[in-house]
Amino acid sequence: MVIDSLKEELSENIKKYGLHSKQAYNTSTKIAFELENKYVKQKCISSYYNESIEGLKQYMQNNEVNPSEVRWNKYAIKHSYLSSQTMGYLYGEGFNKLCKKIRKEMESVKAN
Repeated sequence: MVIDSLKEELSENIKKYGLHSKQAYNTSTKIAFELENKYVKQKCISSYYNESIEGLKQYMQNNEVNPSEVRWNKYAIKHSYLSSQTMGYLYGEGFNKLCKKIRKEMESVKAN
């Protein structure tokens, strides 16, 4: 991993050149840059995921049925949402379980 190798480089630079050296500063700047990039990527993925979840909820409300993965993927392409595979992976339990969870939440809200 990039961060781990940069941490090692920073440690070596501090030992060799000192804490306030140019080498240590440059390496710490690289680490900050990598962390910022990681944060931006995670934020972007989270944003796409949340938009896709809202799209899935809307789809389920309009159709009153859970979409198959094939049907969702066609819909997702048309509306620029994440694929069923990606959503399932990010959810951590698969697309069908995600749909069941959302359906259960929707029914719970309807009942109240």
